[in-house]
Amino acid sequence: MGKKVAVIIQASPLNTLKSIEAFRMSVGLTLEGNHVDIFLLGNGAWNALPMNSKKVERPDVNQFMDVFKMCGIGAYVESEALPPSGQPGIRVGFQKKLKRELIQMIYQAEVVIPF
Repeated sequence: MGKKVAVIIQASPLNTLKSIEAFRMSVGLTLEGNHVDIFLLGNGAWNALPMNSKKVERPDVNQFMDVFKMCGIGAYVESEALPPSGQPGIRVGFQKKLKRELIQMIYQAEVVIPF
């Protein structure tokens, strides 16, 4: 039986590949029967925003979204860390939640992996 795993991403997609590595690793963790949830907190919330990956010269987060759904990976973003309204919405597949709700979900995980 797998474990309940929380992967916390606090890195912006604009200055590092940490978030892409966290997404890739999260998929791998499901192969052993783990239940994985991804949490985008602070600057990590920018990973949920649509952007032109070629312009920012980073891999496209959208390539993971269908895989997350197939693997049963939950993807959550801190609503308070998103830019003010008037900006484009978040990518399909991410759910906005208040930081306190996300912290409660993380608290229930058996394993927490920060990025």
